[in-house]
Amino acid sequence: MDTLPFGPNAILISPTDMAHKVGCWHNDEPRIRSGEHPGWGWIPEAAAEQWLRIGEGQPLQATEGDTSRSAQRRCKTCPSD
Repeated sequence: MDTLPFGPNAILISPTDMAHKVGCWHNDEPRIRSGEHPGWGWIPEAAAEQWLRIGEGQPLQATEGDTSRSAQRRCKTCPSD
């Protein structure tokens, strides 16, 4: 079964609690969506401010997928806006 792609404003949260943007080479989005790569959470429609605020003082909690994931830091190699 095919799953819909993540939208351009999605933030993906890895099993190591690092936030990634759509298009980052660190993840395989189709496998994350299908569940083949378990342990990922995401926010499907995140505001730009949410990405900028991610840090130890303001973690970002996943709202879908593995909702126990909470991003503590941002990927430094993700595509920039």
